[in-house]
Amino acid sequence: MSASRHALIIANADYDDPGLKELASPASDASALAQVLGDPQIGDFEVEVVADAPSHVILRRIEGFFTDRRRDDTLVLHFSCHGLKSESGELYLAARDTEPRYLDATAVPSYFVRRCMSRTRAGSTVLFLDCCYGGAFSKGSAAVRAAGDAHVLDNFTAEKPPRGRGWAVITASTAMQYAMEGGRLAEGADPPPSVFTHAVVEGLQTGDADLDADGEVSLDDLYEYLYEHVREQNPNQTPSKTVEMQGGLQLAHSRHRRITVEPADIRPEMRSAVQSRNTFTRLGAVRALRDQLADDRLPVAEGARRALEEMARGDVEDVAHDAEEALAAVRLRPSATRLDFGRVERDSAVPHRTVTLEGVPLARCCLAHATAPWLRVAQDDDALDVGVDPATVGHLSGDIVLKGVADDAVVTVEVDVRVPDRPPVDAPPGRYGPRLRTGGARRPVHGRPGRYPHLHLPRDPPVVRDPLPHHVPPPVAPPGRVDAHVPGRVLPRDAPPGGGGGGPAGP
Repeated sequence: MSASRHALIIANADYDDPGLKELASPASDASALAQVLGDPQIGDFEVEVVADAPSHVILRRIEGFFTDRRRDDTLVLHFSCHGLKSESGELYLAARDTEPRYLDATAVPSYFVRRCMSRTRAGSTVLFLDCCYGGAFSKGSAAVRAAGDAHVLDNFTAEKPPRGRGWAVITASTAMQYAMEGGRLAEGADPPPSVFTHAVVEGLQTGDADLDADGEVSLDDLYEYLYEHVREQNPNQTPSKTVEMQGGLQLAHSRHRRITVEPADIRPEMRSAVQSRNTFTRLGAVRALRDQLADDRLPVAEGARRALEEMARGDVEDVAHDAEEALAAVRLRPSATRLDFGRVERDSAVPHRTVTLEGVPLARCCLAHATAPWLRVAQDDDALDVGVDPATVGHLSGDIVLKGVADDAVVTVEVDVRVPDRPPVDAPPGRYGPRLRTGGARRPVHGRPGRYPHLHLPRDPPVVRDPLPHHVPPPVAPPGRVDAHVPGRVLPRDAPPGGGGGGPAGP
């Protein structure tokens, strides 16, 4: 059976207890994180979100999340809520119905989460704790200490994972410190918007968390990115991490992957010319290396490019200028940097456009990444096939990022997806049917009442006679004249008046 990836996001912003302040960010944080983790091009997780739920619901969902897993599964559990500390220093995660005086009965104990993590059969588990530890408590709440640190990671390091499995815990801060005055939250200590979860979403969505640009965001990559980003935004907040895991864990794919070509060494005589003390000799080396940039053998072209880069950075002005101009040959040059698909009807066939890659072979060597889920891009050696999925109504704008050996390029794609204004395919032909026999006026063709609501038809249309087809000619009187005495009898035109002179026909 193949490996699977599952994520459970628990976010609590609203609390029944008046002493627990409403948090501003969990709802939006949960939505943004679910979108990123569920994106097949980024996290590729099956995501479940539990928002503003009571404690018994959260406990049940957590235990079910860790149950019936396989050895090659990867699990991610994310909390965004208030964090509370008991008198014994145990960490509790607040639910909607949490009462600070009755934490065991109304909150989610950290030891429960730890026990579920240790019992699961999943090979890798990652826990993110984005808890606001400055939560206020109702006046006179003696069950929770008013000051002092609760070291968060200590609540998850008491046990080791079973052999062959691993887990990691990443928290928004190292410890929680309550700012209390007389049983209330200190003045001006309102919980700020979450910097931590926003950094997780931004790092994965943009690919900036892929620090080594290998196309994958590892657990270590993400933590280093979070540490720098959070500390930059709030110097008083320090993310922390504990890992009990063998090997690395790839959390997400990255759009920052850059194609690499292993360079071939330039020839010894060329190396001598590059390092010559004579300026004219080095200028000649630049011209020779520029010719090698167009070589079909990519390692040879890459070796020449790197030699030119060294000269552009460290040589005298004239040589550096010529080397910089030579390097322009390997820059990405898509035939178009903007594609406008115009107006497209929703759920119609996927339209496509082609963007060719111009320049020498090394310049066409790149990787293409779509930054929007409705964008489609397929790549071959010399061109990109760009398509849009017209499933979402509105004006859509996104980018295709090209990452080459030497630089990047962006192709911006726009499309205006509209709801089709034509009748359904099973409607009668024509918007208004044929002329009806109602004094020359036109009326819409009616099906069953209400069948075509977009035509604004009445529910009970008036009864009209069947339309007279235009192709049926009007009736023509037969030759002769009608006998006045015998219905249906036609007399010759030359018959005398009075029914042919013979009077009424006998029986």
